[in-house]
Amino acid sequence: MKIIGIIPARMESTRLPGKPLIKLGNKSMIQRVYESAIKCGQLNDLFVATPNDEIYDHVSNFGKAILTSNNPINGTERVYEAYKKIDHKYDFIINIQGDEPFIKSNQIDDLIKICKYPNEICTLVKEEKYSKKLENNSIMKVVKDLNDEALYFSRSLIPFNNKNNLYHKHICIYAYTPSILDKIISIEPSPLEIAESLEQLRWLENGLKIKIKTTKYDSFSIDTKDDLIYANKKYI
Repeated sequence: MKIIGIIPARMESTRLPGKPLIKLGNKSMIQRVYESAIKCGQLNDLFVATPNDEIYDHVSNFGKAILTSNNPINGTERVYEAYKKIDHKYDFIINIQGDEPFIKSNQIDDLIKICKYPNEICTLVKEEKYSKKLENNSIMKVVKDLNDEALYFSRSLIPFNNKNNLYHKHICIYAYTPSILDKIISIEPSPLEIAESLEQLRWLENGLKIKIKTTKYDSFSIDTKDDLIYANKKYI
């Protein structure tokens, strides 16, 4: 099986502009993502997909990058555009978040374990006990069925009244087959997606299955200046 990792990254973040090139210690955020992901021995290739010359030139000093247009409106579309430019065939494409500099190669390994037929879209969750932090709407929560397939994703704390049990925190990394990625790109935004601002709800509303693997490894995304301060204190 051949697997490619693609890291979408752009300078135009509304809450933290230019964040792929922001330094964490002596390395940029995007370099930390790339160097962590490349440690996964199961990836046959790894690229950063970006519309920005600054990111492209920076990544080219330590890894591989692909220039995309400014048209993609989200990371999935940017991953798709980059993949279409690559002259090789892969069985699965892994979308690795460009704002999670402390991603672990073990997480990618866990995801790859479920990259097999009939699964076409795969993602990760981590079991979490209730905490006030878990109610933060920047942390996605998932409920899944008995076959480990997603029933719903939400920014709200779901399921309701579950504080004595474990919740499933979404780890925002995805694997797709090329054919399903081609399909989901053509689907129009859906009502639940618009309500929650979560594109995976578009896939569920259109009857697609999302296979879920539980991992013991956490991740931490950097979206704001406060996140950046926290990351420098805790991890650097």
